[in-house]
Amino acid sequence: MGAAPVVPTVSAKVLLGWMERDMAVKFLKDECVFQDPIAEEKAEFIWREKYERVQALPERLAGAPPELPLNDKENAVAQIFLRSMAGAANIKRVIKIDPIGLVTYQPYVVLQQTEKYRPFATSAASYAAKSLTTVRQVPNVQLRYAVNAIDAAVPHGEFMFFFNPQSAKFEIQEQARHISVTEFQGRMLLWAGYHRSYARIASAKPDGSDRSLLVALTTDGDFFVSPQSPNQGLRAMVCGRRPSLLGDFFDGDLFMAVNLKRKRWMLQIRAACVPVDDV
Repeated sequence: MGAAPVVPTVSAKVLLGWMERDMAVKFLKDECVFQDPIAEEKAEFIWREKYERVQALPERLAGAPPELPLNDKENAVAQIFLRSMAGAANIKRVIKIDPIGLVTYQPYVVLQQTEKYRPFATSAASYAAKSLTTVRQVPNVQLRYAVNAIDAAVPHGEFMFFFNPQSAKFEIQEQARHISVTEFQGRMLLWAGYHRSYARIASAKPDGSDRSLLVALTTDGDFFVSPQSPNQGLRAMVCGRRPSLLGDFFDGDLFMAVNLKRKRWMLQIRAACVPVDDV
């Protein structure tokens, strides 16, 4: 009998204790690679230990981090970003904060991805090219297509398919890549930019005296934290008494180190002709 195929993996940290039981078990069984295959009972045991540790935490106010003053260089960077985003109704302003206390909803970070940003994360101003980036990739996309179906290989998961009215063509475009936060109920949610935010904290001096970060304050997460949110489980987590925080990815009692199956990204487009009411 031949050896089992080697599954390519990436190192990650996961906040397992904030996940619901079924989601956590599925994550451990389907997305993680262990030396030996993991049974459902073992996966539940691992999850429950982390879950009970979270439940034992004191209640967290998780108040929004205070806004810090921007220096002249940071103000200049912020103005360039805001001009580039002119007309974007979701952008409120640029703020400078310590991100470690931001409320999170994304349960894991891939360490190889964070390492791409660490060399640039020495200060808030120098890091603005990554935290407030306005440059979008125009990838050389390889397409596979059939009737009513297109598969496009893209560099990462932040690409979209849209119709450009100016060129009258359908296009594949990278989504905005700035770090964004949303205020809610006296808290602040890290909406986008988890790996870049993690890298800034990881690159801070050992005493963590300066972890400040320039981010865009947006309305992007407003619907997510509203009573109309389609994912009430995640909403309950971020609005609850013990929400997960970005700093928990640095607490060895709360995160779990795992090997995740390495992924590549495919933008899948499907079309169908359906009947609709003629009204």
